[in-house]
Amino acid sequence: MIGFYTPLLALQAFCLYHAYRNHVEQRWYWFIIFFPGIGCAMYLYHNFYSRRSIETIAEGVKGVVNSNYKIEQLEKALRFSDNITNKTNLADAYVSYNRYDEALALYKECLTGFMADDPVIRIKILFTSFLNKDYEATVAYGDALESEKRFQKSEERAAYAWALHYTGKTEQAEKLFQQMDSTFTNYRQRIEYCKFLMAIGKPEELKSKLQEMSEELEHLKGPERKFYRHIAREIREMQTQK
Repeated sequence: MIGFYTPLLALQAFCLYHAYRNHVEQRWYWFIIFFPGIGCAMYLYHNFYSRRSIETIAEGVKGVVNSNYKIEQLEKALRFSDNITNKTNLADAYVSYNRYDEALALYKECLTGFMADDPVIRIKILFTSFLNKDYEATVAYGDALESEKRFQKSEERAAYAWALHYTGKTEQAEKLFQQMDSTFTNYRQRIEYCKFLMAIGKPEELKSKLQEMSEELEHLKGPERKFYRHIAREIREMQTQK
């Protein structure tokens, strides 16, 4: 019996993890938890419809059973070939496992030669510094990146705004959030703006912004509406909390 339940539990854990990372509908959680065999089968069929995707399930299950599996594979790849791609892949994985100091060290190693001023790596350093609660470093990288078009359109710019707030520059943070407040786009940044308005005690502005975003999402159709369903859920939750 143990031999049967171990892989089933691993598969169930993988499905729950995948559901959480992809913001699926709540009904799938109940299927997976209360009907693990049938529920997992239905979930996998629904979400992994291509042959290529089916072949990745085994790797995903390994990653759940052994939380270090992905890290170990990326560390091996870096030892085999010490290059920027392998360093950034490993650093990205370290971030996903909350190993921020190790991630930052690798990202910074990538800032050499022709990559010394690479905006993508610097944006990763900024966001990882924010996750590591090093707000002074986040602000420093944000200040240096403000002229970069890639950064101006990035979701990580919201982290820069929050870091400004956390370092006592709330007025500057609010202006930055307002710059990112563009209709029918930047939904992740605008959700953070709403959280910011809640944090600084501006309920009327918050109510208006949530209503505006909610109405925008109502106009979306098909795949685009599905893509932003987690944003719509966050808006509903905030409208309930306020």
